[in-house]
Amino acid sequence: MSTPLDPSLYESRAHVPITVVAVTLSVAFLTVAARTYARAVIIRSFGMDDWAAIAAVIFAIGSGGLVASNTIYGAGRHIAVVDPKLLGRYFRTFYISIVLYNAALTATKIAFLLQYYRIFGTPYMRRVILIALALVAMWSISQLLVVIFSCTPIEKFWLGDSVPGTCIPNLPFWYINAAGNIATDVVVFVLPLPALSRLNLRMTQKLMLLGIFSLGFFTCAISVLRIQYLRLSDDVTWDNVESSCWSVGELCSGITCLCLPTLRPLLAKIIPSMGSTAKSTAKYVQQSSGRDGTGKSAETSSSRGIVYPEDVELQAADSDNADPPSPRTHADSLKLGLRSMVRTEIKVGSPVAQRFYTRQADGGIEVKRDVIMTKEAS
Repeated sequence: MSTPLDPSLYESRAHVPITVVAVTLSVAFLTVAARTYARAVIIRSFGMDDWAAIAAVIFAIGSGGLVASNTIYGAGRHIAVVDPKLLGRYFRTFYISIVLYNAALTATKIAFLLQYYRIFGTPYMRRVILIALALVAMWSISQLLVVIFSCTPIEKFWLGDSVPGTCIPNLPFWYINAAGNIATDVVVFVLPLPALSRLNLRMTQKLMLLGIFSLGFFTCAISVLRIQYLRLSDDVTWDNVESSCWSVGELCSGITCLCLPTLRPLLAKIIPSMGSTAKSTAKYVQQSSGRDGTGKSAETSSSRGIVYPEDVELQAADSDNADPPSPRTHADSLKLGLRSMVRTEIKVGSPVAQRFYTRQADGGIEVKRDVIMTKEAS
């Protein structure tokens, strides 16, 4: 007669990965959807970094979906009470989720660097970004290949000793993989900060940009916390809950941080008064902060109320269409390697829009100023 199992072994926490996956993936998916709408519809400037962001969220959804669905095969329960017939399916699903996790990480980092390449316009910064892109891509792709071929033959990963072959020891590889991912994360998130800190913007705007771009370090913190959960006991179906949840959280955090800097046009469309720098109930006022290189301030008056939202969006320099800059602004552009753009729309009564551009040479700053004017009832 078999010995009864400890009642605590029948405990289940299958709800934990399901909840974590549902919440984090929802946030990541919504931010990518908002980014896609902002870039493709509002500003009509959809690029390779946007495609990479879409690929990253697709891989993340695949990995997270498998983490959640693996509860069907025993994830979140003690292995002692899991039907042995389900363990092969558990480890196969686990294997595919690891492959998709590494694919999502690779796509996210490449998307970050492609986004930097679009934003930073100077040849020097673009060379640095291309070097970082090559190094990060080589590391990430190598880790993806190691994960795929961690066992020979591949099916030995989930069939175990029933199939002859060899496997790479999990623990050393997972630690090396995690350490390398943290190192490349730091490189990716530190890369834009020096150039952003030299932007010729008001301190509040500069701090806001630095804060948004620095949110990526939250992903690094998640990666560090995840390391302590990589060591698993023989009760793998129970222990792997924390590691899987932190892995999905890491992916979704990186994707969300990737998309946040691109959402300002969408927010400005939803909340027209967002970023307003001047309001008046007596006249229209169009102001210049001097960031367009003129160093002057202009004001135009009328007899109705105004809303003046000012939006700074970093864009890639277009050297083919740029006009010659003034000496001072060209010197600034060489330091910054950025071009700020603020779109201008003027609406008075009927939808009439005007757009004003001040363009400078490659690596300079382009300011496109948005003025949205609304007619107030008398």
